[in-house]
Amino acid sequence: MSDSYRTQLVDTKGTSYEQFAIGVTVASFVAFVLAAGTLFGWVPVAGEISGVPGATYFGVGVLGLGVATGALGAFSRWGEAQTTPSRSAGLVVGVVHASIWTVAVGLFLRYTIGIGSVSWLLAVAVGVGVGYFALALPEDLGATAPTAVFVAFLGLLFVTGLISPSWAWQPNGTNATIPGTLVIPLLTMGGVLMTGWASASAYEGFGTRGRQNGAFVLISLVVLLTLSVLVFLLAFVFERGIMVVLENLTLSAGTVTVLLATALFALLRTATVRPTVANGTDRVAAFVNLTVASLLALATLGFVLVIGTNLSISAASITVEPTAVVGAVPGLIAGGVVFGLTRESGEWRPESGRGRSIRRAFRAALLVAGGIGVLELVAGLELAVAGIGAVSVLLGGVVVAALLVAAVRPTDERTESDQVIPPVSWLGRVAVTAFLLACLRVFATGFPVGLDQAGIVASGTIDWPFITNPSQGLGIQPGVMPAMFGTIWIVIGAVTFAVPLAVGSAVFLTEYAEDSIFTRAVDIATNGLWSTPSIVFGLFGLAFIVPRFGNTPSILAAQLVLGFMLLPLVLITSREAMKSVPDEYRDASAALGVSKWQTIRSVVVPASMPGVITGVILGVGRIAGETAPLLLVLNGPAFPNSGPKVLSSFLVRIGADPPFIHVSNPALMERASALPYQLYAVITAGVGAEQSFGWGTALVLLGVVLGFFLLSIATRRYFRRKLHQ
Repeated sequence: MSDSYRTQLVDTKGTSYEQFAIGVTVASFVAFVLAAGTLFGWVPVAGEISGVPGATYFGVGVLGLGVATGALGAFSRWGEAQTTPSRSAGLVVGVVHASIWTVAVGLFLRYTIGIGSVSWLLAVAVGVGVGYFALALPEDLGATAPTAVFVAFLGLLFVTGLISPSWAWQPNGTNATIPGTLVIPLLTMGGVLMTGWASASAYEGFGTRGRQNGAFVLISLVVLLTLSVLVFLLAFVFERGIMVVLENLTLSAGTVTVLLATALFALLRTATVRPTVANGTDRVAAFVNLTVASLLALATLGFVLVIGTNLSISAASITVEPTAVVGAVPGLIAGGVVFGLTRESGEWRPESGRGRSIRRAFRAALLVAGGIGVLELVAGLELAVAGIGAVSVLLGGVVVAALLVAAVRPTDERTESDQVIPPVSWLGRVAVTAFLLACLRVFATGFPVGLDQAGIVASGTIDWPFITNPSQGLGIQPGVMPAMFGTIWIVIGAVTFAVPLAVGSAVFLTEYAEDSIFTRAVDIATNGLWSTPSIVFGLFGLAFIVPRFGNTPSILAAQLVLGFMLLPLVLITSREAMKSVPDEYRDASAALGVSKWQTIRSVVVPASMPGVITGVILGVGRIAGETAPLLLVLNGPAFPNSGPKVLSSFLVRIGADPPFIHVSNPALMERASALPYQLYAVITAGVGAEQSFGWGTALVLLGVVLGFFLLSIATRRYFRRKLHQ
């Protein structure tokens, strides 16, 4: 009777067999990551580490994983492991092993041993035999033994040097040469995929749960490979272009501090940084967010110390000046982010007369400061009192008053003073508003706010030659400013043209048009347009659009061509998003007596906006990097000495002829450059600049595209949050 209580039914630490299986799975993950790093050039395989060739380390690791996988099957079959294997590993496992063994044995016999065409007959026989044994043996042996033998065989090939970094394979009938530095990581990745699959199945004791867990690990490794390709792409461009982009960059510590503090505030406001209050994958994300927040806090504190110690920092070609001056444009960005994140916590409606008086005083000071700024902009003169700008005095007084009131506010939130003394959230919003007004006034008038060493200025806090300089000029460092603004204006114009038209068409096709031959024809045409090559759109623009707009390539022609390219995708995603809106929303609106158009405007379109913005995100990623259409319809100088002045070129005239108000913009009718166009000229055509300049241009192009992505994602999150309120 006493023996019945010795078996532990629930063991949170797991059995030794389970711990061994999870160890093999984790080792497979690590080997997969290292092999991917070798494939991308981050982990050496051709050289030596401590006198041992890098390929030998891979061979020993792969051989060990193969032996460990075989041990899992042996322990399950003849050991004391509590597993529940099925009678057979299944047809999928048998087919996979038969295919892998056939290909591997055939290639080995044909190109390594040197046997002729009969090698493939032998390989087919071996593959069929392995597949048969995988099906005939119990699951624990059928799922692990073929994998163990195959992976151990790969490890022996690497250890013995039969496949080394200097080894090369030249397939017959081709001029291709596949080196060992590529074959070793590829074979390693394939082998550890199999060991991870088998060990994950063994961890769950085989059976149905084991097969499900093995499939999960296998898919996870494939997803990891996909993410590694994306990371490699970004890192590859970043590594080659970052030093070119940052050359001779000069920053003020005040601007950097404000931007870092804003990023820290945004992270703390929008993400979870406490792992103790999260579960599952959210806890992993919380750990990552906590790490990023800690790094941002340390960096912010470091730049504050730079200001306090009055010591500049120089690293490579970057210089940080120890001044507390903040640039107007970075200040607008930082203030706008903080203002948007605090919009829901800045309300205060006091009931007492003294509280309302304090509220009116703060608002009056902000309004007066804004009015003085408008007068200064119109008059072109700075209004000052005793040599100090009036706006500086007012806005500085607002900020100081807000800080003082916040400092003397009682900590007990239940006191009656809540109706007299503003809450800290409202005071912070007032301070942010004053900061935004100061930055906007400096940006519009050019007059600084504050002191020489601590204030807000129009320029001088960021000197970034690669971003702000034109591509050509005497005695200056070449930059990408004209091409960057050309890309930005083209994308903005394309989105402005395509999105309203696509959303309107989606509304008609979804809400008004019935399912008919017409709507099906529109679907076919839309999918066909999205699949049309970009060069065809470029030819259409050159033959149809350009002759009707001055008969010369221009920014407007490029905007229209890229807009036509963006239109099909936004239309497709908008229709699908509107179809996904539940009919209950429409029925409830109709039951309240709301008209069909009001239902569409206030219910259907807002509910489908996340899907619409998803289409815009995908479309912008395509059109922002298009080169072929721009060669035909933009065709400006690849390296101009000035950028397009779109904002400053608007002309408004009032006349006697309809429509009485005439608006024109000559800058839209001019040729221009763009980042993809300039990148093509540098890298492919090899003219105008060195290839290092091209890598810097590629990095800036990625930054512009990611900037549009972030803006779109923030907009999508806003609409999703509104839908869940």
